[in-house]
Amino acid sequence: MTVRHTLLARQPIYDGNLNISAYELLFRSDHNNHATVLDGDSATSQVMLNAFNELDISEVVQHYPAYINFTRNLILNPPPFDRNRFVIEVLETIEVDDELIIHLQALKNNGYTIALDDFLYESKWDPVLRIADIVKLDVLALDVKELERHVQLLKPFNVVLLAEKVETHEMFHYCKALGFTLFQGYFLSKPEQISGRKVPANKLVVMNLLAQIQNPNAELSEIAGIIANDPVLSVKLIRLVNSAAFSARREIASLQHAVSLLGLRHVKSWATLLSLSSMSDKPHALSLHTMSRARMCQLVAECFTSPSQSDAYFTTGLLSNLDAFFDMELSQIVTTMPLSQEVVDGLLAGKGNLGLILSSVIANEQARWPDIDWLALKHLNVSENDIEKAYLASLQWAEEMGSTVRNV
Repeated sequence: MTVRHTLLARQPIYDGNLNISAYELLFRSDHNNHATVLDGDSATSQVMLNAFNELDISEVVQHYPAYINFTRNLILNPPPFDRNRFVIEVLETIEVDDELIIHLQALKNNGYTIALDDFLYESKWDPVLRIADIVKLDVLALDVKELERHVQLLKPFNVVLLAEKVETHEMFHYCKALGFTLFQGYFLSKPEQISGRKVPANKLVVMNLLAQIQNPNAELSEIAGIIANDPVLSVKLIRLVNSAAFSARREIASLQHAVSLLGLRHVKSWATLLSLSSMSDKPHALSLHTMSRARMCQLVAECFTSPSQSDAYFTTGLLSNLDAFFDMELSQIVTTMPLSQEVVDGLLAGKGNLGLILSSVIANEQARWPDIDWLALKHLNVSENDIEKAYLASLQWAEEMGSTVRNV
């Protein structure tokens, strides 16, 4: 009997303050390279149903609602989903007719939230717009003039506007000014370029601290001395070790004790996470995303290397988002840090196993499964099932650790 695996990716949807508002869920089964449930047949519906039978959805999206693409078949024959946990996304390819409108109205009357995906206005959609709660506009598919026209056309329908495929901070601010209140895309993980701006002093301190922490030749006593020079970081590290995440048998009172308990391998990672999370101008969602990526890189690496060697993969994933934290090109930051050449090559050139795992993890985050070099991963003894398990485990770990880091 053939074992089928369902690859899953969640993509955050943010509000205007860059807090997470919801997640869109995308699926792929076996080697079908479509990221979403597009074909409309019963087999596609079954893929999604199987995923929710096998998963605790709260582990994937926590308390946030989940946006899911619905084919015509799913709209006419809706699965028994909790109406308070899901948003029905109506695909743009669905034919609009009386039958569709009747079923959408019934779903709306039963308390479901309706969103229109990849929307392009035509008058035939007017009856559906009177039912819909949310309209998603692809900002890459519409030029400025068309985007503004759509905003005006949709005003009479009193729908929430969601800008999807927002790739830059400039586009985020532009859409926000137009009246969009929800945003989806990868802009948060990219630097925000502001002409003529210097790196603030507080960020330079963090950058210098990270450079010292990441020195591959540093001894544990040296790392402890570096952390001791930052009283806030010292206190946070002690609180972290005393938190439930570490289950210390007795209260840790000193930095030296905390550092010795963590060991060199872990103290570098946790000091880095705590330093990055201290940047008050960056949303918690960015730290959460960075932690998840780092952990997934590490878990995938453990399929073919030892736990001690997998730390380099955690570090690579962790550092891959530094450009978004410091609003600088990654190459500018990395060259100032005493990293091993292997990590530098993996980060900047995608070389070696570090580069392969990092690029695979990022592609999985973005539901670009056809871009993953599955053959190369197979040679490392990494399967689709390993990717699936590592992704789900990293999401759960990041949520738990993110909450701990935020509160220390």
